[in-house]
Amino acid sequence: MTEGASLVIDLLDYIEQVEKLKSKPPFSIPAEYFVAHQHELKGLPALEFNLQDADDDVWLRVPRLQECLAPEPVEQLKPWITLPKTPEKQPELKQESVVMEGKKEVSRAKLSDHPVITGLFNEYVTSQWEPWAAAERPRRKTISRYNQLFSLQQAIASDGAETPLELVWGIGYAAWKKEDFGTPVRYPLLVQSCEISLNPTTFDIEVRPRDVEPRLELDCYAEMELPGVRQLEAFWKSTLANGANRVNPFEASSYDGVLKAAVGHLDQTGSYEARTDDVTPPSPGDKLQVTNTWVLFARKRSGDIFIEDVRRLKKTIERAPTLPPVIRGFVERGEDTVRVQPSQPFRGLSTSDGGAGTFELYFTAGLCRRLGRGPSPTGVARRSTQDPGTLGFAFCRVWPPGSGSRARRRLPESSPVSSTHP
Repeated sequence: MTEGASLVIDLLDYIEQVEKLKSKPPFSIPAEYFVAHQHELKGLPALEFNLQDADDDVWLRVPRLQECLAPEPVEQLKPWITLPKTPEKQPELKQESVVMEGKKEVSRAKLSDHPVITGLFNEYVTSQWEPWAAAERPRRKTISRYNQLFSLQQAIASDGAETPLELVWGIGYAAWKKEDFGTPVRYPLLVQSCEISLNPTTFDIEVRPRDVEPRLELDCYAEMELPGVRQLEAFWKSTLANGANRVNPFEASSYDGVLKAAVGHLDQTGSYEARTDDVTPPSPGDKLQVTNTWVLFARKRSGDIFIEDVRRLKKTIERAPTLPPVIRGFVERGEDTVRVQPSQPFRGLSTSDGGAGTFELYFTAGLCRRLGRGPSPTGVARRSTQDPGTLGFAFCRVWPPGSGSRARRRLPESSPVSSTHP
């Protein structure tokens, strides 16, 4: 690494840890938005998993199915039967049949006077209703999952990049009720951020892994103050650096080693179980139990956006051949003497005149003067709008996260913020 890079990375590590202290680590999967465990999706009709080709990688595809109505009974039975719309309820046989013409009652008959109706009802339920209900129940579950994912996709798409939600695929479900610790763990160890989209041709819901690295989520174990967390984080970093293939919930070889290492570092009495038939998540016990099962769920992403930015910045610094003076200024000792800075003229909204060397003014003159004094942590602005990148960087660091793209659109096109903040 270049000179000063290690110090900058140490500083970013500190910032990342401070940011984590602001949020409460998750111990359980949030259920208020969307959650689907592997055993809940396994066996549902029309669902497709792990569709890979040269140009695409779809982990889940949910088709848009239509409900199938219950079979019609014979005409003689229709006045006596009540058919529910859902296969979860059984048809009911009326004790009395009333024939109406408009609002006028024409005739009334009792079931006891028509014993043949009971036989027709029993035959209908046995030969038509029950086979239909057995096939329609899992189909309705697929439709329900489609509707849930469709609502989630619409919520994320309408909010764009500022959405507070993200869809993630958790791999390696862990369960543990540690002795002398009140909160049990019911949370996956590996989490891959996913994107959810609506196929414009078929209207299928498709879930794909995003082009970001999976995360080993150990915050809840750090809250327990387990000594093996640091060693496990180091193991995970080396795995990411040396891994040729990305983590895939349908390829055990891509995550088995990490999950086994997690058990060894976090609880020497724990166990790792590779399940095939029964993929129901385990219940917390006095020993850590990690399985190869997965879960798809939605959660708030507000706390992860900044941390992901910090991690990407660290990787950029590791690869950079040189560091700009403004970055080195965060970790280098400042000057011992105070330099007198020359006065700088500005022109802006209220003044259009200016001589040679006049700078364009987008913010207050005092702010621009302070930002323009040299390559230091407080001098992150260039002295000209010809290279506004650093001023945009400085402003974006204090830009309120809730301001959104609508507020940024009010800035002029040549503004440093509009040119550096998407």
